[in-house]
This record gives sequence, structure tokens and C-alpha cells, in this order.
Amino acid sequence: MGKQMDEPAFKQVGKGVFEDMYLRLGGGSSTGWTADYWRKVIEPYAGLGWRFLVEEPKSAEHNRMFIVTDHKAMEHRMFFMTEESEEGFMEWPGEV
Repeated sequence: MGKQMDEPAFKQVGKGVFEDMYLRLGGGSSTGWTADYWRKVIEPYAGLGWRFLVEEPKSAEHNRMFIVTDHKAMEHRMFFMTEESEEGFMEWPGEV
């Protein structure tokens, strides 16, 4: 079965590349994606066996960064959404 058009296309990168993207594209103190947050939340789960996956922003409008940490799979996944897609991201049935 082939990939869907909107299916994420994650690629594995090294921790340094992941951290650079986090610091460069995350928005810093205005969004909460700071170096301090990295040290407190990501760094403790960055040792041997942990993988770092990224889905590059698809356009300049994809400027909302998200990171999912999956402890079972031992990986961090970074992806980007548009402001519009972020607004509808957490809609529940019956709320629309």
C-alpha cells in the first residue's frame, strides 16, 4: 500500500540536527521552545537507543512546531503545521 498525500514523511536525523532545527524553527521564548525546555524535557531522553525523526516544514506557512516523544519506541518526532491546521487539530466530534 502506498503513502497517502497527507501522510507524514519523517526522516531520521542525528541528535545535533534535531536540536538545531528545534532551536532554529521552534520560535524560542515566544512559543516556549527554548534551550532550557530542551535541557529539561528532551535531553533526559536523548541517550543511547533514542532516535530523532523530523518532517520538514512543507511551506513557510507550516511554522507551528510540534514534538511527540514516544517512550515505548524511544523516539522524538518533530513536525510542523499551519496555524489553520493547528486550530482544527484538537477538535472533538460534536464540537464542530
